[in-house]
Amino acid sequence: MTSFKLDDGFIKSTVESLADLLLDYYVFPNTAEIMKTALLEKLSEGEFYKEESGLTLAQKITDYVQKISNDKHLVFGFSEPPLPHQLHDPITDENIRLRQKQNNYGFERAERLPGNIGYLVINEFVYPEFAGETAAHAMSFLADTDGLIIDLRNNYGGSSFMVMLIASYLLDGSPPVHLNDLYWRSYDTTQSFWSLPFVPGKRFGASKPVYLLTSRKTGSGAEEFAYSLQAIKRVKIVGEKTGGKANPGSNHRINDHFQVFIPNGRAINPITKDNWEGIGVLPNIESNSDEAYEKAYQLLLQQLLQHFSENSEPGRERLMTDIKQILNLR
Repeated sequence: MTSFKLDDGFIKSTVESLADLLLDYYVFPNTAEIMKTALLEKLSEGEFYKEESGLTLAQKITDYVQKISNDKHLVFGFSEPPLPHQLHDPITDENIRLRQKQNNYGFERAERLPGNIGYLVINEFVYPEFAGETAAHAMSFLADTDGLIIDLRNNYGGSSFMVMLIASYLLDGSPPVHLNDLYWRSYDTTQSFWSLPFVPGKRFGASKPVYLLTSRKTGSGAEEFAYSLQAIKRVKIVGEKTGGKANPGSNHRINDHFQVFIPNGRAINPITKDNWEGIGVLPNIESNSDEAYEKAYQLLLQQLLQHFSENSEPGRERLMTDIKQILNLR
C-alpha cells in the first residue's frame, strides 16, 4: 500500500512540466513538439486523471511518449520517497562508485578457455577514470589468446569512453578507427570517438577473431560497442537482437515524486550514418541468449582449427590436437 496520493492538480502540473522539459531538451525538437501537444491533449481529455498511483501514471506516460518517439531511453519515473533536489551524478555519486567498485567495475569474469580462447564478461561500461586499471588488467590477461568471446548479455550500458577504450584493445594502434559520433542538441555539436593510439597493457589486436554475445537485455553503451565493431566488421555477434536504446541523455527532476530521463543526444555511426534506436543491434548469428555462449565457443574453435590447418605455424600441433578433442566431445 502506497502512502502518496495523486490528485488532479498535482497530475496537471506534473504533465505540463514534463511537456515543457521535453520541448526544451529532447534531441529531436519536432518530435518534442508533437509529444508536448499530444500530452496536453490527453490531459485536457482527462486521460491521466484516471490513474490512482504514481507507478501506473508513470508507466502510462512512458508507454505513450515512447510510442510517439520510438525512443526506449525516454522514461518517465515515479518515486514513493521524495526525490533529492540534486539528482545523482553518475560520475561523482559515492553510492554509485561503491556499487561499481564492489562489482569490479563491470568486469565479472576474465578467463582462458580450453583451446586458448579468451572469455570476458562485462556487465557495465564504467568510466575509464575509475575502471581503466581493471580494464587494462583484464585485456592484458587475454591478449595472447587466439580468439576472444566478450559476453554482453547482461550489460545495460555505460560510458562511451569505456566503450572506446575496450574497442581500442581489439584494434591496432595505427591508423586510428572512427568508431562513433554523438550529436548533442544542447550544444549543437558532434562529439567523435576514435580508437586510441596507445592503451595501457597489451592489445588483443585487430587480426584475431572476436565474438560478442548479446541478449534482449543488452542496452545503450553495450549496444554502441556491438554496433560500432560490427559496422567495421571487426566482430561477429551471436545471440539475440538487443534492446534498441541509442540516444544518450540525462535525468530531470520534475517534482518530489516524478523525474524523467530525456535523451538529448543522438548516436551517428560513421559508416551506416544511422544507429540502433528502436531497432536493436542485429546478431550475425541468431541464437537464444542461453545458448549463445556454447554456439560462439564451438564456432570459434572450428574457425581456429581451420585457420591453423591452412596456415601452418610451428608449435601449434598440440593446440590443434586439443581443439579437435574438445570438438569431438561437444
